[in-house]
Amino acid sequence: MLAGLLAGACADGDVRPQAAGTRPPPRTGELTWGTCPEPSEAEAQVWGAAEHRPAYARHAARLRCGTLTVPADWTAPQGRRLELAVAILPSTGDGPAEPLALNPGGPGVSGRLMPIGIASGGARALLDRYDLVGLDVRGTGRSGPATCPAAESLDAGPQPAAPSHRTARAYWNRLARAHTTCAEADPAQLASLTTTNAAHDLDALRRALRAPRLHYYGVSWGTSLGATYRTLFPTHSGRTLLESVVSPDPDLRGLLDGVTRAREQRFEHFTAWLAARSDRYGLGTTADEVRTRLLSLRERLTTRPLRTSDGTYGRVETDQYLDAEPADRAGAGAALSSLARGRAPAGDGDGKPRTAAPPLVAPFAGTALLCSQVTHAASFTEQWSAYGERRAAYPVLGATRPMFPGSGEVPGTSTCAGLPAPERPPVEPGRADGPLLLVAHRDEVITPLPWARAMRARTGGSLLVVGDGEHGGMAGGGCAGRVVEFFAGAEGAAAEGGVCEP
Repeated sequence: MLAGLLAGACADGDVRPQAAGTRPPPRTGELTWGTCPEPSEAEAQVWGAAEHRPAYARHAARLRCGTLTVPADWTAPQGRRLELAVAILPSTGDGPAEPLALNPGGPGVSGRLMPIGIASGGARALLDRYDLVGLDVRGTGRSGPATCPAAESLDAGPQPAAPSHRTARAYWNRLARAHTTCAEADPAQLASLTTTNAAHDLDALRRALRAPRLHYYGVSWGTSLGATYRTLFPTHSGRTLLESVVSPDPDLRGLLDGVTRAREQRFEHFTAWLAARSDRYGLGTTADEVRTRLLSLRERLTTRPLRTSDGTYGRVETDQYLDAEPADRAGAGAALSSLARGRAPAGDGDGKPRTAAPPLVAPFAGTALLCSQVTHAASFTEQWSAYGERRAAYPVLGATRPMFPGSGEVPGTSTCAGLPAPERPPVEPGRADGPLLLVAHRDEVITPLPWARAMRARTGGSLLVVGDGEHGGMAGGGCAGRVVEFFAGAEGAAAEGGVCEP
């Protein structure tokens, strides 16, 4: 049933069907309405069918779908063209509505059905005054997905606690060969996958909708896209909310350093948290005592892993517990306490992260979009040297893979291996006309809080700090009302930033 929710769901409006072959090819910048394609099961689940089934079905029945024709290269608009998948959820308000474009980040996550996810959650009141606009960014979803099977099927194999130079170099070489093969197969497509081109696509969508300005809500990499759009089209930029902000500094080495530093700081907060609960976990009464005991435990399990009927617990497993998110501290603390007594952690609530690849990500397109935004990514020697410095500077977690898309599956490598350097540098974020709210989650480590502060120094606007460790998700959590307030134009706390405790 979920797979058919969107079938035939587009409102007819001013769409007039024409006989096959009678319509001329769409012009650049033209938005052509059509029938909404059936969503995949993953699309339906990610954007709210499982959690908000009645709301999902209700909104899906109102969705309008189409394709936007754009140049592959905006510096050569008469050349090759692309068709981008667009979906619009019309406002339910009585007054005139303006478009609010949404992007979930990734980079490479399909955002076409994000309007349904937003409208089914805590920020549903956005529909009172906005048409919610979802777009599959070029190369993703149904917008001419770019793939590289040789890279996407590459298996890094079991990871040791810290890879050797030889292991890392071998993985880099295999990934570089795969990327080179795919780049040579269609160099024009790869060159087109840039954040700058994607920002031009957004403005083409604004023009096609005949809107004087485009409002925007972007998460994670979507903040890079939003900042680029505001910089390139400052007079057409409306109200903009950028959540879990990516650093404006494009240096990959600095990005990976920033993520690792944030994880190290999170561990220090964890040790203080455990010390304050010494009667429960028995790992020490001061942060320093807990730290010493946990690092000693990790060293012991590195040389002599604990083998039980429930599994083996060594360096890799211990690092996962040490890197616990704030929401997982109780489980991770219990697991570490058990390991310190020579016992396996009990049950599923052991605090170990349960990670899975996002089901809507186009990996190669996401890699290309990210690598168009970063510098110092092409040399293995440089990446390996930076990795060595991180291990020395951050002795707790510096040896593990940084949680940022530019990091390769093997620490000390980069997902940009083998990709050609961008023909043009990324756009330096600047200021624009429309109101801007930057949102950072206080304890998150994928896009740390200092990055939002750095972006604010370049772009202006206000900064709102959400008191949790989540990456994105504000529109569906306890601070969703602040999203609605900002886009409603409310003065006061929503516009001025501050702190929100969900």
